Amino acid sequence: SLSPNSKRLDFATQVNWYEKHRMLRVAFPVNVQTNEASFDIQYGFVKRPTHRNTSWDMARFEVVGHRYADLSNENFGVALLNDCKYGYKVHGNVLDLNLLRSPNNPDPDADQGKHVFTYSLLPHKGRLVESNVIAEATLLNRPIQIFSGCKSENTELPITLAGNGLTLEVIKKAEKIEELLIRVVESLGKFSSGELKSTSSTTKWIETSLIEWEDGERA
Repeated sequence: SLSPNSKRLDFATQVNWYEKHRMLRVAFPVNVQTNEASFDIQYGFVKRPTHRNTSWDMARFEVVGHRYADLSNENFGVALLNDCKYGYKVHGNVLDLNLLRSPNNPDPDADQGKHVFTYSLLPHKGRLVESNVIAEATLLNRPIQIFSGCKSENTELPITLAGNGLTLEVIKKAEKIEELLIRVVESLGKFSSGELKSTSSTTKWIETSLIEWEDGERA
């Protein structure tokens, strides 16, 4: 499916999988020549070579990518997105994703049964950090949720963030005290600035570490 005003081509897939010693993959040869591909990881991305010149490269015949793998040059690129499949094989100009597999070891029942998943092909202008790949991958993995029977008169968010390159990844209760913990991530690998706002006029901001043990100065 191709939504209006969108370049993201979605492959919504339903499979009854009862194979043995088989692997189901999807591959897209694209018109992009580059020495490196970018793979999504938590709060960022990692670059890996697209060639197999060394034994280290050959050992990485399949690598992990959370929400996308992207091939880009200075002018344009193509990304292969997914909502729950994380084994990518990118060699030369081919984007390849592992969808299902059926080994006997260590789990003889691996991937057996019914599956519902979506993968998407997204062409874009410019390099990865100049494109909408990260935003589209987020939308694919976090679609709008509708809760039947629930109603709220207040649609105002407690925290808002404005700033290119910054994402508000976490709003949760702090582990040790009755306060909210906010996690803001710089997702493009460069210096970014933004503005974090609270709907409460009495909000106090405290910088802390990821394990919430080292409190900084209050602002």
